[in-house]
Amino acid sequence: MLMYILLALPIIYIIKNALSSDVEPIFGVHAQPGKWFGIKYCVFWLIFQLRKYQNKKAAASSVQGAGYGRRSRATPQEMDKVQELPKEHPMAVDAVYFNGGSREGQYLVMATARRHHNLVQTLLFFRVPGVGLFELPSKPDTSHYTEDGGYSIKDGLKIEPTEAMKRWKLSYDGKLRLTKLDKTTSEHEVKFCLDWSAYTPLFDFDVDMSVPAMCTSIAREKWTRQFFTKLKTAHQTHYEQFGEITGSVCVSGMDDIPVKVQGVRDHSYGNIRDWRDLHRYSISYLHCEDGMAAAIGVICMPLTMSRIVMGYVVQPGGICEVASWTDFELYKIGEDGTPPKSLTFSFIAGGKKYDVKYEVVEAPTFYMGYEWEARIIENFVKGTINGKACWGISEWDYRNKTHPREKEYKDADSYGESIKDKFLPVH
Repeated sequence: MLMYILLALPIIYIIKNALSSDVEPIFGVHAQPGKWFGIKYCVFWLIFQLRKYQNKKAAASSVQGAGYGRRSRATPQEMDKVQELPKEHPMAVDAVYFNGGSREGQYLVMATARRHHNLVQTLLFFRVPGVGLFELPSKPDTSHYTEDGGYSIKDGLKIEPTEAMKRWKLSYDGKLRLTKLDKTTSEHEVKFCLDWSAYTPLFDFDVDMSVPAMCTSIAREKWTRQFFTKLKTAHQTHYEQFGEITGSVCVSGMDDIPVKVQGVRDHSYGNIRDWRDLHRYSISYLHCEDGMAAAIGVICMPLTMSRIVMGYVVQPGGICEVASWTDFELYKIGEDGTPPKSLTFSFIAGGKKYDVKYEVVEAPTFYMGYEWEARIIENFVKGTINGKACWGISEWDYRNKTHPREKEYKDADSYGESIKDKFLPVH
């Protein structure tokens, strides 16, 4: 009798699902678990385990085969350096990002994203309590150009690795615009050479993400040949670690400003980064008073996965716990294009629940892409995690369709040309 029951259960499951209607995405964007969710979850779990096994057996792999359980490079040294932008992929990217905050309200964000044609999409924000916010004069536009092909721009900003996964140098020598507390603005000559040093181990999203969270994300979506092709081609290697930025900033007409902030740095590279593919995301990077570091976010990229839960917690002793769940739902918060000024949510990492509360101190906005395809709000926040004081950056991205860039570039090797001809090889 038991055998007949066991044989009948899958038949009943198949018939029930075949006769039922699938669940429609919320707002036509945010996919929900559908009728074949359970089977798809199990299938991708097996695929993920196979790729993890292949990763252990392989001495090295390439960026084309990376992700979903397989590393992109054989060693940290090969990962933590300037990456080649494949000529056959005009939308390729190689990006580094650094942020940090302090209990006193000092915040720093510095980033470069290398693209073809010597384009480097660049950020620099420096908030000084009692003084105001320093930023590149080109902001909210982020398009700059490099002369040396590295993480640098002609306008004086440079980011350099000095020891793989341990130390970087962040430097700038040029003009920055200061928005003062009374909202008046002025330009100043600014010069600095800051040191970044890691205080947590590497978290590689290719191999370290929660398997249940990843399987849940993929099982939500409708499976087609096009879907799996997109999963493969749109993948970017991405890894992070928390660290501290120290040094001093020299500003014309002011005393030198000491810098000591804690936050994350990341490195992303891949064949395609098209900001038009993203609907939106929210990712928070928080450092706690006891030395604990936390990253938690949700990404909505409808072409592949419309709800990707990503994150982790690194305890003061260095133990890393992967985030597997959060009650944060993008469609419930900020879907109208305006992030909240305060936020409360929970997530689970390593089997432990973390309750996050934060409020926004300041929120500069910038745009990414030749046609400003993305509008990004860099929220400087302070709050608590399970009652412990924390501070950091909560970055919110929105697909932007209403503010095309007014500035026109006369350079023949502009990013616009690579967008226009993105399906052609770069010569």
